[in-house]
Amino acid sequence: MVVMVEKRHQKILETGCYKLEILTMNGKKIHNQGFSLIEIMIVVLIIGISASMAVLYIDTADERLKSEAKRLLAITQLLRDDAIITGHSLALLVGTNHYSFSQLTMDDKWQPLNNKPFKKIELEDDINLRFLLADNNRSADNEEKKDNLFYFLATGESSEFQLWISNKNMEYVLSCSSFGELSLKATLKPA
Repeated sequence: MVVMVEKRHQKILETGCYKLEILTMNGKKIHNQGFSLIEIMIVVLIIGISASMAVLYIDTADERLKSEAKRLLAITQLLRDDAIITGHSLALLVGTNHYSFSQLTMDDKWQPLNNKPFKKIELEDDINLRFLLADNNRSADNEEKKDNLFYFLATGESSEFQLWISNKNMEYVLSCSSFGELSLKATLKPA
């Protein structure tokens, strides 16, 4: 019996096929070589499920930009609401590849916020920010200062601005009115 098993394993290694010998009730041997249709279907199903999961987890640059733009909108809305609820004037501090948050202290100085969720956000290398302040037409292109504050006062008023978050293919525009109304729109980046 041991010799028979060894020969069977040797046959499997030589041909790469599975050989199965089955004895029927009347003692006849049935030889089965290869894989059954069900075995092949199960393997194809497993490969298909694995491939679909891999496709779902692919993170494209445009999806990262969309996610980052939505996060910027949500955290800006939270900042506006927090300013009204707590009665403290807050600000969004914007650079070309990052943004952070500040609070106006009693001695009229802006103090950086470092508590969750108002921590400094560093953007990935392919995502950039640029802005335009409506109150004095100050923009990132014509201003010497690299960081700029967008205010959210405790009264509900805010700086009127447009903030573009973009990569090489797309851009999103975050707009804020002087009454703190925020909107986010997607646009194709001009060539």
